[in-house]
Amino acid sequence: MNSADNFTASEPEDQDIAAAAHHAIPYLDGNAAAGALSEVFRIDIIAALGRCRHCGSVRYFGAAMVFTDAPGLVVRCRDCQGVLLRVVETPTRYWLDLSGLSYLEIDREE
Repeated sequence: MNSADNFTASEPEDQDIAAAAHHAIPYLDGNAAAGALSEVFRIDIIAALGRCRHCGSVRYFGAAMVFTDAPGLVVRCRDCQGVLLRVVETPTRYWLDLSGLSYLEIDREE
């Protein structure tokens, strides 16, 4: 990871997890969310195409930025850093917020 890969926000939407310019929040790529999301989706989500509701960017889910320093996973768009997805796992259920995605295109394996 180089300095260009560190997330910094000038005017963040979400003040609770926003990074100050001098304290970048480390993140992982979309593969970091694969384990938790495979429990929910039962498919390999890494190759799925998603459209960011914030900026319209279309990318493979594996290219997203995954932040793990939260009660769950926070997945952000690599282009605009808008929140695409949040997932929290408890002993009895999953909480899944996909409101940052306009769509998620998943290939059917045959």
